[in-house]
Amino acid sequence: MKRQMIRLLLVLLFATVAVGCTKTINVEQQPYESRLALEGLLMPGSTPQIFLTKTVPFFTSDQTPSTLFVRDADLSIEGPDGVDLLVVDSTYNQFYCRYEPFYRGSIPIRFDATYHLRLTHSERLYEASTVTNIPAVTITHTEYVSEFVDIYGGHEGVIVDFDDIPGRADQYRFEMTRLLDNTHETVDEREYSSACLPDGEIIEVRDIGRFIYFDDRLDGAPVRFVVEPAHTHRKGDVAFLYIQSLDRAAADYYDRLDRQREANVNPFIEPVFLSSSIDGLIGVFGAMNRSPVVEFIFPEDAL
Repeated sequence: MKRQMIRLLLVLLFATVAVGCTKTINVEQQPYESRLALEGLLMPGSTPQIFLTKTVPFFTSDQTPSTLFVRDADLSIEGPDGVDLLVVDSTYNQFYCRYEPFYRGSIPIRFDATYHLRLTHSERLYEASTVTNIPAVTITHTEYVSEFVDIYGGHEGVIVDFDDIPGRADQYRFEMTRLLDNTHETVDEREYSSACLPDGEIIEVRDIGRFIYFDDRLDGAPVRFVVEPAHTHRKGDVAFLYIQSLDRAAADYYDRLDRQREANVNPFIEPVFLSSSIDGLIGVFGAMNRSPVVEFIFPEDAL
């Protein structure tokens, strides 16, 4: 009887503690000064695309590409073929049902050339330069794995092998473009499928890997990426695989951005501050190159 009473008291104590741990906290918004954030990677053979947005407080509810985009700036890029005056343009992302605006140039980028960015906004001038001398690698092998384990648990994945370019510092990340319909979903916690894509219509979706690989300690060695696809797939679905080569400034920026995301959801990770290759604002103006495309066909379902 005494043991039963003790157990009952312990249960009541734990229940009281559990209830006591729930507390609503009202966060008062502090004064906030918005800053410009710019992302622009120049790739040989393509025309410039510069994404220019403004920063907002963490709890801002409306954070779509259109509401964050800064439309009243003047941007130009000077290169070996003259000055390219960038204009506002956009693409419609049919998977997420939204427009994604950017500044578009018209002069194709050359390999191994110097480019200078000039941005004017609110009577302030921002400048940055980059050199498009980043060599591309070649994918040597691809395969599919039903399950691999990382810090997030077990996943199915795509394996991509390539050889690092010896004798230089290199940085890489993964890229995949896929053809999807409205029955495909994202594999994150949202499990989102397109709400505006008509039945039977197929669109191309581009996924960029978050992880950045640095060859600092393994110069010239074979490299293997094992990547979880960002969307579900079926047997026979086609994907197109690339390896992006980034300059150091771009790699540092996106590596810090990824680690900052991790710090936002994991209280045991130390805060990470973003770097910037442009004085006075957040972001990066850099160079990249891309491997020749490799077609990949999924051998089984993952829904």
